[in-house]
Amino acid sequence: MPSVDECLKIVEKLYKEGVPVKEIAKHCGNSMSTVYKVLDRLEAMGRIKRRRGHYTKHRRLSEEELEQIKKLYTQGASIYEIARRLDRPESTVYYALKRLGLK
Repeated sequence: MPSVDECLKIVEKLYKEGVPVKEIAKHCGNSMSTVYKVLDRLEAMGRIKRRRGHYTKHRRLSEEELEQIKKLYTQGASIYEIARRLDRPESTVYYALKRLGLK
């Protein structure tokens, strides 16, 4: 198993190359939690910028969006097209149409 300094270098190199944390852990012979601790340390040292998920909070459909969904669907737009236009998941559009009695 690599020393702490070697592990820091390996984690830094692989992380910058975009290798997933799980693969880095296998490569170093450490647990994922250890790799995350090393990443926190590297970030505190200013050597890396952590990749964070871009999760967004679910936001409800506005009345305007519901009207737009209804209008687009009755004009023949597909669920995929409507979802793309409104930047919403297809499932959200589908369930909106279901609630509106159009599906």
